[in-house]
Amino acid sequence: MKSILALLFLLSSTAVSSACLESSSDKIGVKFTAYKTPLKLGVAGNFTSLKLTKEAKGKTWKEATLNNTLIIDASKISTGDKSRDKKISKFFFENKKLDATITRISEKKKQLTLTVQMNSNTVKKIKMKYKFANNKLTAVGHIDALDFGMAKNLRAINKACLAKHEGKTWSDVQIELSAMYGNCK
Repeated sequence: MKSILALLFLLSSTAVSSACLESSSDKIGVKFTAYKTPLKLGVAGNFTSLKLTKEAKGKTWKEATLNNTLIIDASKISTGDKSRDKKISKFFFENKKLDATITRISEKKKQLTLTVQMNSNTVKKIKMKYKFANNKLTAVGHIDALDFGMAKNLRAINKACLAKHEGKTWSDVQIELSAMYGNCK
């Protein structure tokens, strides 16, 4: 009888410990699409320097993700064009740091709320539609650079790229967050 109880305890504790998901900075990506020209042509890229402030681990992906902050070095980007990357970094981001925290997840609406801080300006309630399938989170939403007090930066990048942008750089930017989760080690 004792051995049966011990076996049941071992099996139940193993089941509980395997009910854990985790992610890490190297399994997270943040892409963006900014817009130029009066036709609103997209320029896609991604941030290449991302770091979580704490371990992303929990019983569910939501528990591992909620209230964890991702620190983004906004000057480190890749658009596939090194000269463009330098201009965006120099004229738009000026070595800025972004802090992004998922502060709410609504399963019913398939929506998460992201709080982003940049330039000492915090914009709450950036709504992003999300999908979670095959241990991958993908969320898409939009931000407006003007909400972060970046009118001067927008004018600077527009001036630096005047001909290529045909005199128009848009302030809204699409962002896409992705994260892969695996079983806890």
